Amino acid sequence: MAKAYFTFKNIYLTMTVAATASFFSPTGFAHVVSPEDHHAFEHKYSEVCVKKELNLRKKENRSSGNPGYVDESLQKLCDCIAQEESKTLTKDEVKKFVREGKYPMSLMIKASQAEEICAKK
Repeated sequence: MAKAYFTFKNIYLTMTVAATASFFSPTGFAHVVSPEDHHAFEHKYSEVCVKKELNLRKKENRSSGNPGYVDESLQKLCDCIAQEESKTLTKDEVKKFVREGKYPMSLMIKASQAEEICAKK
């Protein structure tokens, strides 16, 4: 009669094989953000960023001319922040931001980090 023999090495190998198999299964890629999702996020984030900054300018500069135009530096900054955030984007963040119109806390944290990186460029 064969004895079942389990060691930590056998358990580890079994778990590794199972994890690898689930990663390569169709549902295992659920966390992977598609290029289309990255593009949609970057486009929408940049658009929201520009609108937010223009509204802030209007509030701060009510007495001066027309602060409501998009200059090249503002557009570049918002595009840079969107691209930096997109590098670590999750599927859940795409769903919430792009599809549901919500701004999760994780994106707020990433935005402040990305803003620091982009301000140095």
